[in-house]
Order: sequence, then structure tokens, then C-alpha cells
Amino acid sequence: MFRLKKRIMCRMLAKRNKQKPFDYQYAEDFSLEGEKDPLVNNSYYFSAHDETMSFFARLGRRVNEDETWFVVYREGRLYSLKQESFPSGASPLIVEKCGESWTVSFRGKVNENDEVVFRAKFVARQEPIDFTSNMPAERMATGIANEKWNRALFAGLQHVSGQCHYEQEGMLEGEMTLNGKAIQFQLPCVRDHSFGKRDWSYMNNHLWLMAVSASRQFNYSLVSYPVISALEVGNYRDEAGQHFMLQADLDFWQVATGKIPQELALNVRLDDRRTIRVTAKVLSGVSYHFQEGRYILHENIAEFQVDGQACRGILEIGFNRDSSRFFNQKALNRIRR
Repeated sequence: MFRLKKRIMCRMLAKRNKQKPFDYQYAEDFSLEGEKDPLVNNSYYFSAHDETMSFFARLGRRVNEDETWFVVYREGRLYSLKQESFPSGASPLIVEKCGESWTVSFRGKVNENDEVVFRAKFVARQEPIDFTSNMPAERMATGIANEKWNRALFAGLQHVSGQCHYEQEGMLEGEMTLNGKAIQFQLPCVRDHSFGKRDWSYMNNHLWLMAVSASRQFNYSLVSYPVISALEVGNYRDEAGQHFMLQADLDFWQVATGKIPQELALNVRLDDRRTIRVTAKVLSGVSYHFQEGRYILHENIAEFQVDGQACRGILEIGFNRDSSRFFNQKALNRIRR
């Protein structure tokens, strides 16, 4: 039955993607104008790294607040904005579209007494990747085929399909003044934009691995929802071009404890028949709390080895406060992947 359900779902997803293709221009121009629902989110995230400096920032706009992250990791020290949210329109982090590029700026205090002025421009170097239409249909189909099919399942899938999420690789170029010292930078970067209804407490748990350098970029995403116990997608770009993940062998037990794994390793099979080895080791990080602590997300800067090449990036992991919800308490070794 699993194989039959997977084939049926692949056909359904292919039909949906054909009827509703990804509209990049609409997504780029999306705003909350006229919106009243506080669960609707318009989130901009930038993650940029090289061997000497790491940076990430997120502005999650809602009608009632601006979820705000700003972090720089340099010379072994982490500089982070302590306040996690601001009233709508009051965030010190400003993200603006300027022609075909985006600017990120920040002015304020990080840690306890460090002063930062930051301004940078993101310039795209690769085509955007939409997590709905670009990822192989068999990845979503596999996740859904693992579940018991009934009306409740298909009604619940609306909670998952209502969010648009895409990423784009490029360069982040700019200057930061840290405690009066000017620092110029040019960092390989991944820009992430998502919008639609996002109820953090709806997720059971998740993991995101992202590594980037001038020559390559890797992504692996794992998320567990009440309607899909495990959904895995991924992609890898190197000199051979952009390729998508067909399967991975991450040990789910390593991310089912409610704790931050300090090291992870997995093998990833790609659609060009290659299998690449990926390892990650946490350097430092920040924890963020959503919806009065019902969901906690840990954003960690990590060192990676991707197919034998050193990169730096993000090991992000999050957990619902209710630990009984992790992977819907499924027997992890019995989830088909």
C-alpha cells in the first residue's frame, strides 16, 4: 500500500504544481497590507558565511509584531540581539527590496554593551528554489504515504500547503561597524523568504542543515507535523550544477531528544546518482522562543564538511514544548524514507 499511495500522491502533486506554478514576482512583492490575522507571517532570512565570519538575521513580520534575529559570529565571539520581538514596524532590523537586490540594515546594541551598525546588499547568483514545486514530488509523496489516509489527514494537509517558502543563493556585500571598528565583508549567502499562515506551535519538531561557500551550497530540511510525521527535502549545488535530494540516512534518534546535537552526519543521495557525505559540528548559537514558549528554535552556526569540502553554515533545530509530539511518537526505524 505504501508504494501505491506514493505513486498516487506523486501524480496529485505534479498536477497541483502544473495548475499553480510558483510565481516568483508575486512572492517577491508579497506584503501584509490589509492582513488582520496575526498567524500570517512574512519572513525574510539571510545566512552568510565564510571561514572567518558568520552572520544571520531574520525579520518575521506579522500584523502585531516583528520577530527579529540579528547575529554576527567573528573571531570566536558571538554578537546577538537579545530582544526577540518588537511591536510591528519597530524592529531595528530593516529589510528592503531595491530593484533586483535586497538590503539588510541594523543599528543597535547586541550582547549587553556592544554597538553595531550594519548595512549590506544581497545580490543573487543562482535561481530561486521553491520548496513546493522544485523539490522532487516523491519527497512530499513519501511523507504523506507514511500516514493513514482519511478525511482528517487531507484536511490537515492544508496547514502545511498554505505556506510559500523559497531560497536563493548569492553574495552579501557590505560593511559593519562594531564598537567603532569598521569591518568590510563579502560573504556567500542564502536568502530565505516565506509567507502565509505560520503557527509555530503546529510543528512537532524540525531540523535544517545549510552550508554555503563560494563553490557550493547544501540544504537538508526535516520537519514533523501532526499530519506528516517526517518530511525530508534537500538540494546541493556545486560545479556540476544544482541537484536535488532523493534520499538521506540521517539517524532520526539524534534529533528526537529535545536537545541540540553538537555533531551530525548523514549520507545524501542526489538525483544525478551521486551520494555525498555531510558532517556538521556546532560552533555557537542562540535560542528563540515562539508563542509563549510553545515552540523553541535553536539557531546554531556550524562547521561543515560537504562532499569532502569545508564550508560553514547553520544547524537549526526546533522542538515543541510538548515532547510527546516529536515525530508523532512513531517508531522511527519504521518510517519509510
